[in-house]
Amino acid sequence: MIKVIAFDYAEVVAEGPMSKWVREHLHQDQEKLIAYRKHAHKWDVGEMELTQVYKILGEFTEIKPEDIWGKFYEKSRLNTKVIKIIKNLKKEYKIILFSNFISELLLRLLKYHKIENLFDEIIVSSDYGLKKPDPKFFEILVKKSGVKRSEIVFTDDKINNVSDAILFGIKAYQFVSAEKLIQDLKAEGVKI
Repeated sequence: MIKVIAFDYAEVVAEGPMSKWVREHLHQDQEKLIAYRKHAHKWDVGEMELTQVYKILGEFTEIKPEDIWGKFYEKSRLNTKVIKIIKNLKKEYKIILFSNFISELLLRLLKYHKIENLFDEIIVSSDYGLKKPDPKFFEILVKKSGVKRSEIVFTDDKINNVSDAILFGIKAYQFVSAEKLIQDLKAEGVKI
């Protein structure tokens, strides 16, 4: 029986603030894309302060570091259909945000969007020095949830995170749309 539902943030709960820009500007330049991904790994595992992240993003985007929040993050939009689903689920299930992100920045986004109280637990990669799909990070999800692996459903937009969660024993589905999420949750017997 499912007791906990865990959600990724970027591209599930909300659009990924930098994802669109990276797709539009770095997909043609493999060298820059690889450099960006190396930096992203470092900030996701907490190896950089937020000011350093803004500085690096400024170098890639040619936008002043102090303008990064306003240009990208402040303009990010919530997936209102997913928010509605979460609000519905919260009545009967423990809801966890489980994300590869910079904790300080994610908490600021949650507060900005006024959804910081939507989650019973917030687990952010930079706080633990680990990120999905590392099994040690999935173990943190299980411990923080207080239930068995098989009692968790997790949704993420990245297939490698989903497949590794499944290998770990967590029920997991790739996020494609809110409608598909509802189907996936119902397939696991979740009341929605």
